[in-house]
Amino acid sequence: MLCAGSIFLIVIGLLGIFAKDMVWDLTVWQNQMEGLASERTETWDTMTTIGGVVSILMGILAIYAFFQSLS
Repeated sequence: MLCAGSIFLIVIGLLGIFAKDMVWDLTVWQNQMEGLASERTETWDTMTTIGGVVSILMGILAIYAFFQSLS
C-alpha cells in the first residue's frame, strides 16, 4: 500500500509541474463549489510547481524507505 501512495504522490507532483492548466481547472471547480472567486496568479503557478517538486521528492523517499525496509 505504501508504494501505491508513493506513486500517487509522484503522479500528483508531475501534474502540478507539467499540467498546470488541468490543476487550475480543478481549482476553479473546487472554488466554485465553495462559492469563491478564482484568480490565477504568478504566486499560484510558483506554489504549484514547488508543491509538485515536494510531492515527487516525498514519493521517491517513501519508495526508497520501503525498499530499504525489505533488506
